[in-house]
Amino acid sequence: METDLEFEQFVLAAWPRLRRAAYLLSHDTDEADDLVQTALASTYARWRTVRKDDAYAYVRRAVVNAYLDSQRRRRPVPVERDPDRSVPADSTVDERSELTELLAPLSPRERTIIVWRYYLDTPEAEVADRLGVSTGTVKSTASRALARVRAAASGHATPTEGEVR
Repeated sequence: METDLEFEQFVLAAWPRLRRAAYLLSHDTDEADDLVQTALASTYARWRTVRKDDAYAYVRRAVVNAYLDSQRRRRPVPVERDPDRSVPADSTVDERSELTELLAPLSPRERTIIVWRYYLDTPEAEVADRLGVSTGTVKSTASRALARVRAAASGHATPTEGEVR
């Protein structure tokens, strides 16, 4: 059961960053947990064949793929947060961070590219390959999304995806 112990140690080390990335993608605590658990379950089934020096990248891709699959199956419904409702006890300050709020108005595709590219430090070519788009599309989408995030951070309005200036 050395393999099980090795996988358990990997999960303990990787869980916080994987979960944070999943939360930045989904903006939902429960969905973030589900995404990471789905990715880890599929990884565990293949753990003997996963290169250990590439294990984090393997699971990171699995989390993003699980998120993309969930977006293809359904369109997200915007949920108004009740300011009087208390934050769940298991929520962390990180999950309520300014970054989360800045990413919220982005489309799922924009959010995926920004999180994968900058939070998970994934090369543009890999993001393009995994999303089935060109590297130019990744660059232009990231550029537009970052401009929207920067404008939101400074309090200036910018066009949303698809709007004309």
